[in-house]
Amino acid sequence: MTFDSLGPLIASAALIASAGSVHCIGMCGGISSALTFSIQESRRQGVALWGWQLLFGLGRVGTYCALGALAGALGGLFLEQLPGPTMAVGLALSGTLMLLLSLYLLGQGALLQKIEKIGQRLWRALQPMTRKLMPVDHPAKALALGALWGFLPCGLIYTALALAATAGSAFAGALVMLCFGLVTVLPVATTGVLASQLQRFRRGAWPTLASLLTACLALVFFWQAWSMTQHNHGSHSMPAATTAPLNDSRTHQPHEHHAHP
Repeated sequence: MTFDSLGPLIASAALIASAGSVHCIGMCGGISSALTFSIQESRRQGVALWGWQLLFGLGRVGTYCALGALAGALGGLFLEQLPGPTMAVGLALSGTLMLLLSLYLLGQGALLQKIEKIGQRLWRALQPMTRKLMPVDHPAKALALGALWGFLPCGLIYTALALAATAGSAFAGALVMLCFGLVTVLPVATTGVLASQLQRFRRGAWPTLASLLTACLALVFFWQAWSMTQHNHGSHSMPAATTAPLNDSRTHQPHEHHAHP
């Protein structure tokens, strides 16, 4: 996949993460705050706390990249079997998932909630490992704890992984999830440091605003998929129109030859 086709996917991943930042605060804010108290009290004072939170975030992004590579590799195999422009298919799928995510942010996304329940089984299996990493007194422990955190079931992550699957390769899928994850690091880290001040983003009009932004992004994906399909249809119709005059000229050449012996 070239940068011309990968660029829009990376930008879309950033938009998904930005639109879902309110959801990140609501979903992961409590976990981020809990991880703060897993750090030895003498080590979580002042600026040092930001460093620990960033390490948690980088570990989480590492897991996202690994999952994105897997999704991209599997998605590439699947998309090769589909007719038509594969990126248009991927954009249409992403648009559908973004609509589901829009409902999910309002508490109405039953399908994504069911998918989360499947992921909860994996998370329960990993939870004993998190206890072995506490208290957090070394950067390696913070990175490992963040990596396990990346497996936490979340509809927003699953939507981003579906987008990564349309990238068509392991490298491209990992890059899409890298962009997605990096955008979420700062909001979640801020929640861990200033949890009490950021609780208001979980209430009021903020979830509705995030849902509207996500729905608008879904419409953009649908429009891009439709435009790509129309462009592809137009490019296939061009050769027939241009080759017809050439064929006609070839059939008339013998008559012109006999007319002038």
